[in-house]
Amino acid sequence: MDKQQAIDLFATGFFGSCEPELIDVLNKVCKYRKVDKKQILFMEGQEGTSIFFLVKGSIKLYRTNEEGREAVVHFVKSGEIFAEILLQLGLKYPVTSMTLEDSELMEMDAKKLEEIIMDDPKVSMRVIGALAKRIKYFINLIESLTINDVRSRLVNWLKSQKKAESKVITLPVPKGELALLLGTTAETFSRVLKKLTEEGYIEVQGREIKILKDLTN
Repeated sequence: MDKQQAIDLFATGFFGSCEPELIDVLNKVCKYRKVDKKQILFMEGQEGTSIFFLVKGSIKLYRTNEEGREAVVHFVKSGEIFAEILLQLGLKYPVTSMTLEDSELMEMDAKKLEEIIMDDPKVSMRVIGALAKRIKYFINLIESLTINDVRSRLVNWLKSQKKAESKVITLPVPKGELALLLGTTAETFSRVLKKLTEEGYIEVQGREIKILKDLTN
């Protein structure tokens, strides 16, 4: 994939439009990058000026406590923007970002994007609309983690990862790390997986989970 194809995907996937004006804006503020597996894009607490859109691959966002233990915040999948907090210029990255596989990215200059937003109300509204969808996504995620039981959290996560054309979901990280993201222990996570398997909803082979029938709570 080249830069122009990546920009078209970005415009369609995040902004919902491939209007020439929007494509022109993205060409001005973006650069296309290919990044190898296990590479750090930015560190927690680091000052930065770049916002990212994941074209292809998988990325882990995590924080580290004083004892050096990681707490997974989010697994970024293709078609998602991240580090958008940098639109509030002068802030630091609140998490560390690491590629989990070879990835392709669009990197946006936050300062240039801010200048365009200030001058072009139409672009401003596009950005606000796209970020509003992101906020809704994370509100739903927080609600799931605080209200639902572990089974519901896992089922909702699997539903969010499932692609229409495929019944197989590949876990981006080991089950223990995914358990942390879902706010549970590895042991409880394994028990829930086993229960869903016994009930005929899924089939597990290593990191691959095959959906056998509609997931329900």
